[in-house]
Amino acid sequence: MSTVKTWSVANRSELEDWARFHGAPVTIADESWDHITYQAEAICGARRHRCTYREKMTPCAALKRRRNTFTVALVHEPAGAYCYHVREVISQTSGDGGDPAHLAELVAAATIQRERQSVCGATAENLVVLTTERTYAADHPDTMRSR
Repeated sequence: MSTVKTWSVANRSELEDWARFHGAPVTIADESWDHITYQAEAICGARRHRCTYREKMTPCAALKRRRNTFTVALVHEPAGAYCYHVREVISQTSGDGGDPAHLAELVAAATIQRERQSVCGATAENLVVLTTERTYAADHPDTMRSR
């Protein structure tokens, strides 16, 4: 039985130093519109060590991320039956004028392909978008897209 020793660090730099020392990649463990939790894991002997850092967004950045949080529903037909997938996505816009809902659809399809292709055959090519809506509709009550 493997045990995990987990602790948090004060900043991202400390996490990256720890990960570099242990040769472990830094990944996103949890993400919401107001924070991102990063983590790195390493195995030392029979014990797993996990180091985490939770980055709180500034109020301005958090509100922008909340505005760009979408729930995307997609479907594909792997073997005569429908397979539905729903993902919440925070589309990252850099002010280039791209449609954040479309970016969320692309990210959702890519995420589903990465997570589920080996299980149900989902790919970005065979997924069809059913709906895309802002997760926090009270911020934008008139923005739901159906296909």
